[in-house]
Amino acid sequence: MIHYIELGINHILDPQGLDHLYFIVSFCLLYTISNLRKIAGLVTAFTLGHCITLALAALEKIYINPDLIELLIPITIIISCLLNYWILIKENKYQTPKGNLIYVIILFFGLIHGLGFSNFLSAMLFEGESIVAPLLGFNIGIEIAQLIIVIMVLAALWISDNVIKSKKIVRLTLNTIIMLMVLQMILF
Repeated sequence: MIHYIELGINHILDPQGLDHLYFIVSFCLLYTISNLRKIAGLVTAFTLGHCITLALAALEKIYINPDLIELLIPITIIISCLLNYWILIKENKYQTPKGNLIYVIILFFGLIHGLGFSNFLSAMLFEGESIVAPLLGFNIGIEIAQLIIVIMVLAALWISDNVIKSKKIVRLTLNTIIMLMVLQMILF
């Protein structure tokens, strides 16, 4: 199981897979360190969605064209960034999202991201090996890595909030950078 946890951590922290990093940072931009409990719940919703479609695809219960998934993943990040703009700009002050709809959105995006690695999990399995331990270990690793990223991002945002004194400007700037990086992923 440790091997699969390590694979999950490496999957998220892999410099070749910046889409996860961009997505995590994009939804962190609406929160502060005081919202750590809520954002940990969002990370878990994403991991749950990721786990569900990863399992279904690895068990060959669903199949979606990989080229379509490779397009949908950056689109989820763009949608996240557009939601950030809407939330950050609609009021004259910085605010965090309220309500539970955000959990459903993040879970849905996790479903899409999980489809991107279904072949990866299938390839990890040994002949006759149950999917349970690899799937559980891999997703525990994903959760650990995502929480590490969240803590780092929220700590950096806390520092910038106290130095720059404008939560909104820093977040809008980072959101724009993420949006441009993801558009570059789609176009090139």
